[in-house]
Formats: sequence, C-alpha cells, structure tokens
Amino acid sequence: MKRILSLILSLGLAVSAAYAQQLVAGAAKVDVTPSVSELVRDTDIIRGTLNVRALYLSDGITPAVIITVDGDLRQTEEPIRRIHAATGIPKENIIISGTHSHSPGTNGISPDSKPTYAQLFDAAEKAAVQAKAAARPARVGYGKRPLDLNVNRDNYNEHQEWSQTPNWTGASDKDLTVISFLDKEDVPIAVYMNYGMHPVNFFMSGVVSADFPGDACDLVEKVFGGKTVALFCQNASGDQNPKLAYSDIFREGQVKGVKADRHATRGSLDLNTPTVAADQVAAHKAVIDRKDEYVRMLGNAVGFKALEIMLYDMQYEENPVVRAAEEIITFPGRERIDKEGRENYDPGYKDGPDVHLGMGVLRIGDIHIVTVSAEIYSEIALHIKKASPAAKTMVVTIADGPFESGYIYSDNAANHLTFQVIGSRIKPGYAEKGIVESALRLIQKVR
Repeated sequence: MKRILSLILSLGLAVSAAYAQQLVAGAAKVDVTPSVSELVRDTDIIRGTLNVRALYLSDGITPAVIITVDGDLRQTEEPIRRIHAATGIPKENIIISGTHSHSPGTNGISPDSKPTYAQLFDAAEKAAVQAKAAARPARVGYGKRPLDLNVNRDNYNEHQEWSQTPNWTGASDKDLTVISFLDKEDVPIAVYMNYGMHPVNFFMSGVVSADFPGDACDLVEKVFGGKTVALFCQNASGDQNPKLAYSDIFREGQVKGVKADRHATRGSLDLNTPTVAADQVAAHKAVIDRKDEYVRMLGNAVGFKALEIMLYDMQYEENPVVRAAEEIITFPGRERIDKEGRENYDPGYKDGPDVHLGMGVLRIGDIHIVTVSAEIYSEIALHIKKASPAAKTMVVTIADGPFESGYIYSDNAANHLTFQVIGSRIKPGYAEKGIVESALRLIQKVR
C-alpha cells in the first residue's frame, strides 16, 4: 500500500512539475492594408497599416489563440473553423474580435471594401499558425489604470432631444486593462490592451485607417523594437466615444458622405465614402490633418499608459492554468414598426424572432477574459466586473458568436431614444441580467 501511495504521489508531483513549466506564448501579425489601386475613390487616403494580429498561448495541456482585426470581423465561424483545422486549437479556445475602426475597408459597410472577408479569413489563419510556431516559454501579467479619454454618448441635450454628443455625467468604464506575456529575457512577446471607446474619428471621411487602436499598437511595438506584437480589443463601447469625436473643430470644412436614401441598403457606397469635388479637396485635407493629430494623441495616450501599467502595476505568473468555456444565450426579440427615423421618437414594436448572443470566458491563471459577441453598453461591463468573483476580469466585445442584436443597451438606458436603443432587437429588461448571469456562469465553470 505504501508503495502504491508513493507511486501515486510521485506521479502527481511529476505531472504538477511538468505542468508548472509549460506556459508558452507566441505572437504574429499579418498586414492586410489595401493597395492604392484598390481604393474606392480617387480622393481616398490610406493612413498607416491595417493588420490582423494573433497571440497563441498554452499551459502545456490547453492551447488558445486570441486574434484581433483592425476593423470588424463579425463573421467568425469560418475563420474559427479554419484555425481549428490548421492548429488543433479547440474552437471554444479561439477568440476573434475587431478593433471596430470606422473607416472604408475596415467596417464592412461597402461591398467594395478592402480587405475583403476572404482576405481577413486568410490572414487570421496565417497569423494563428505563425503565432503557434513562435511559441516560447513565457510568464503572464495583468494590470489596469484609469485613462480618461472616453465619454458616454447617449445625451439628452439642452433642446430636450437625445443626441450622440458628450454626456459628461453618463456611465463610462475608464479602465485601460493590459495583459502582457514576457519571455525569459523579459521582452514582451505580446501585449493585449483593452479599452472601451469607438474608433469613429475617420468615419465617412474617405480615410482607410486603423484609427487610435492601430496607433496604440504601433507605438508599443516600436518601443520594443519590433520584437513585440501589440493587440487591441474593445471593452464595452456601445455608448462610448472619444471626447472630441464630434467636435466642430474636426468637422468644419470636412466633406461628408453623400446622404443616402433612407431605404438604401447598408451596402451603399454613399454611406461609406464621400465624393470630394476638386475645389473642396484642400479644405477636406486640412480637416483630415487635424483629425490625424487627434488620433495620434489618442493612440499615444493608450500606448504609453499601457507601458506605464507594464512597468509599475504588473505581477507576473509563470504557471497559469488555461481553461475556456462558451455558450449561446437567447433573448426575446422585438421588431420596429416604424423603421424610417433614426432617433428621438418611439417607433413602436412588435414581437420578433429570438435574439442569440455568443458568450465566452478564457481563463489564464487568475485572469478571466469575458467575451460578448455584440456592442454592449458600459454599464453592463461594469456590472460584470463588479459581480465577478475574479478580481482580474477583462470584458472583450464584438467577439465570437452571433451578431443579431445590434447595440445592447443597459437597463438604465432602456428609455433612451437614441439610435442605439431604439434599433436594438432585444426587448427591455432581459439583456443586462442575461449577459451578467452568463458571464458568472462561465467564470464559475472554468474555475
């Protein structure tokens, strides 16, 4: 009996020792910037590069990969299938999310947008394979600090109208959260940054850009001499904009997109890119130059704050357990009766098809990454973090799963007559409770 117990104990210690030494991480990025010849209009501009980035990690037993796309990639079923086939990573251990930059070629509005979904699928698979091949021993750290760049955009203004303007007293999650993976030389393999703020600075401006998330990633990668891959993901940003996003400073003189017929399809080019007449080019470019400086400031603020967090706030773990879980949750749906207006009226509703939403959790040691497949309001993410039993909880939105709901408003915003709320397909009183309960259920499952 003693011999058997000794063998069992020895085996357990051997497995634990091997397990504890197995954290590895690797990262890669693939450039998907369109060429000048692929631009929709002659006056369109390419600002910087567009990239698909990947972070691979494994604890020696369970592998996972995190993919970020400059722009949106809401059709994730195909790339997840391909990444699983190419790497063997379980599908529930794959996170794909968009940075949500609002510019031609990145938001999927135009059927002529580049890169195409097919190109993004190829890039996601390629980046995942390269990241896995680059995996090496690592340790992981987590930290967060407040960063006051965003503002709630559901505002009841002085004209007693709901508008997409700064609501200075509205809810905002100000935390910039960072997960860092260091190699044995203390060089970051990957830096995963999370903040809730719409990258709308170049929307309908004819500028192809990764906006401030791209600038933030470029800065961090430059600081570490190109040895690091920096990834950006959106926290809850459904009701969050940069503070100066709609300031007249950045609108005066800008040529706006041609106003489309309200019955036009979302694929209309007029919703995406402006036509700039020859006599307007100089004034339009001047506005773009001003926006460029603002976006560079936002990106630098995020990037430098991430570096500050890495330097002063991180405690690293060498042997984290990696676990993942996911589920689809369902809400009762509604459909607008009057579909003509944008906001500031009650369109009336009728019962609609159920709305499905993808939820997931990736655990890395005591870090828990909650994923939601939609644009949720900031109060929902704050609710998840407050209720979570894990102190280190990150919320990633516009991630894997069905995207059927449009914006998902918080309970406190159910009476707002903004376009986000009145366009949502979920009936009031269900979404926030369902999302929080699902997050807690999945966190408990991986713990």
